[in-house]
Amino acid sequence: MTSSSNSRIDLCKQLIRSHLLFIIILIVAVVVWSYVFSLSATDLITDGSQPYRAVWNGSGNFDLFGYTVYVNFEGYLDYDYYYNSWGQQFVSGLSPYTDAFNRIEIEGMLYNTPYFFPPLYVYMCALGVSLPMGPFGIGFLLTFFGYITAIPIYGISTYLSQNNRVGAVAAATYLFNPVVLYHTVFEWLNPAPFVFFAMLSFFLLMRGNRLSGTLAMAASALFKQTAFFLALPLIAYLLRKPPVKNPVVPEEELKPPGDDLDPKGFAKKVVYVLIFVGAVSLPYLTDISNYIYYIFQRPGGLLLSDVTVFPDPSQPISFAVLLISLNVVIQNLNVSLGIALPEIPESIIQLVNLGSYYSVFLILMMIPLLLKMLLLEKDDTNLRQYWSKMIFFTLLLMLCLHLFSPRGIYKYYCVLLIPFFSIISVSNMITQRTEKTGLSIFMILNPILFGFLILFPSRYVYLAYLILILVAYLAHKQFSLVLEIVATELRKIPNRLRKTRTSVMIENESSDEVENIPNS
Repeated sequence: MTSSSNSRIDLCKQLIRSHLLFIIILIVAVVVWSYVFSLSATDLITDGSQPYRAVWNGSGNFDLFGYTVYVNFEGYLDYDYYYNSWGQQFVSGLSPYTDAFNRIEIEGMLYNTPYFFPPLYVYMCALGVSLPMGPFGIGFLLTFFGYITAIPIYGISTYLSQNNRVGAVAAATYLFNPVVLYHTVFEWLNPAPFVFFAMLSFFLLMRGNRLSGTLAMAASALFKQTAFFLALPLIAYLLRKPPVKNPVVPEEELKPPGDDLDPKGFAKKVVYVLIFVGAVSLPYLTDISNYIYYIFQRPGGLLLSDVTVFPDPSQPISFAVLLISLNVVIQNLNVSLGIALPEIPESIIQLVNLGSYYSVFLILMMIPLLLKMLLLEKDDTNLRQYWSKMIFFTLLLMLCLHLFSPRGIYKYYCVLLIPFFSIISVSNMITQRTEKTGLSIFMILNPILFGFLILFPSRYVYLAYLILILVAYLAHKQFSLVLEIVATELRKIPNRLRKTRTSVMIENESSDEVENIPNS
């Protein structure tokens, strides 16, 4: 065996030792994900015929300590009705973004299956139906994308924390998060590919690979339009000069290295993105207005026609639905307690309804966050601090998007939030107060808790929990301070108990000595 072969073996051993915990988590996840996938596959083929085959929709109840707990995971039959149909239509030679593609005939029945995603998603659907896996090919690809998303999550979290164990925990809280397990591994819904490329983009950018990171984000946007909003932090970063390997610490009152603008470099990246997007979209550029219509306008928005009742279960929900839910709660309280609490006026709910539909609230939220990103100081001597803040602002942006999207949201859209919850699960991952971030129990508890708060409550009220999560992140320093005070006091308890025990023993010994003194 040559010395080069020995060095490769030693390198592999070193890599395995360095990332052993992450490797173990990946292996366990393969077992768990395979089991969940098999449950879904069995459920799909035994429940109905195409195009209405569907897995369990997540509605049900269970008993807990004598109480009936109702759950509503909000599952849909999109996989068989839409994704399989799109793949079959494309393989049969029909072009997306046409009327012919938007209808499929099955056993003499004509079904409407409009396609309004960017082109990479239909390419993936076509690949999925071409795999020798029956109706499960697309589901396998969606699950695969969801699984490998753990790799950039691990890389990002390890980089920000400078701690492999923190990175492994972040990957675990993503892989075993209930939102991901249900909507990606069981329901096979669409976010997984674009979420993977978005996380890959951030990871590559942190490693200094600006071009590949930019193209990864472009690929994400070519899977789903939500990634257009993720381009905002990318733009803010690309407008600055690339990081240098050995930055010089600046003198006082001077800009830190890397904070200067780089319009020429930014323009080059824009050209590369246009070439890449143009190559992927080439078949549809002959009728570019129709292409743009399908991508940007065809998905439509959610404008409630009646703000006194819940929308149809097939429709997405908006912030106005949360206010309708609040009125229902008030009505029930008034009836059960015999009181007369005032309800939210219809005019207020209608105002929120219109504000969401016309993107007023979203724009009001986006502007300060975008300014924060653009004005965030990029110091090449402390890029971890820059990226932790950028990921934090991106999470806030995504939470605002989910709360105030003109399109409305379904629960499965929240798959995008889980990687951010896992990466910046505690305040220390945002503030970067220490050179190396240590493990904390809250790195496990917070992402999993957030997943349960999204998945289990009714679709009409879980936006309230998203608001609470948003507030918790906005006040992360205050929460961290309170937890530190509590933790400090808890750590003092054993010492206090020991001191109390010692003092009691001393008192007992003293009393014994007094009793043993003979009478004079």
